[in-house]
Amino acid sequence: MTYNLLRPLGATALFLMIGAVAFAQNFTAKPIHFIVGFPPGGVVDIVARTVSPALAETLGAQIVVDNRGGANGIIGAEAVAKAAPDGNTIGLVSISSLVLNVHLYKNLSYHTLKDFTPLSNIGLVPFALAVHPGVPVRSLQQLIALARSKPGMLTFGTPGVGGLQHLTIEMLNSSAKIKLEHVPYKGTGPAMIDVLGGHIDGMVTGISGVIESAKTGKLRVLAITGDQRSSALPQVPTAREQGLPDLVVVNWYAIVAPPRVTPSITTALHAAIVKSVALPAVSDKLLAAGVDPKTDASAAAFAQFVHEEFDRWGKVVKESGIKVD
Repeated sequence: MTYNLLRPLGATALFLMIGAVAFAQNFTAKPIHFIVGFPPGGVVDIVARTVSPALAETLGAQIVVDNRGGANGIIGAEAVAKAAPDGNTIGLVSISSLVLNVHLYKNLSYHTLKDFTPLSNIGLVPFALAVHPGVPVRSLQQLIALARSKPGMLTFGTPGVGGLQHLTIEMLNSSAKIKLEHVPYKGTGPAMIDVLGGHIDGMVTGISGVIESAKTGKLRVLAITGDQRSSALPQVPTAREQGLPDLVVVNWYAIVAPPRVTPSITTALHAAIVKSVALPAVSDKLLAAGVDPKTDASAAAFAQFVHEEFDRWGKVVKESGIKVD
């Protein structure tokens, strides 16, 4: 799948802006509740607090950011799914909270394709596949060759079981017919400490988390999982460039609303998101946080994207056999 960055929308954008103005005129009396399913201080929270002031100005409405952290985004997603469809509640979700959790958890109270009104992506975060400099490889193909010679001996850390980083390792194992041993941690920080200390061989993490370590030689980045190279590490080829065309893994952050929101409100909210993310003050801050700004041509286009991601990752989860209690 190709993930295209933000593009001007011309006359369509102008039409949608008119809808956003009409929405603001009708809904400014009540604050908009912006639910974030992750705790303060993390990347998802930074994204929400970067976008929300511009969104508030565009809509002419007060926006209150409400962090509902816990359970890998499930608590926040549940709150959005159960909210009134009046346009006064929106939620910031990641691929994990909106797509992966439905495939990983039993008895989840919401379903990706039934219990939300998709509005738009905000940004994309490709991953970096990095190793300790003591691992004698300098490319993804060399890592694959080493892994084939030592099945199950190379250890790779991630923030936990069932996350997108874990699934990236499983996709690599499947695509390259190798066995990297997954080591789950309680967060990115502990995994980073262990790979820097040489206690594990490598890790999969967001690009922003490895830039400084790569520059100083404390980590060696072998591949980027996006469909194009990262401007932060332009010398590092993608996995696709290195012979693994299916290993395209991009985390994404998006805004959704509760189910049954009217088409007019959906169109207006989508337009406001597009306009807000396009502002240099917003897009520059997102880039500084390691997030590539990205919106969709319409709410319907984003809904189609979500459907495709749901099917794609459902297959990956099923093949991996991963389940989370």
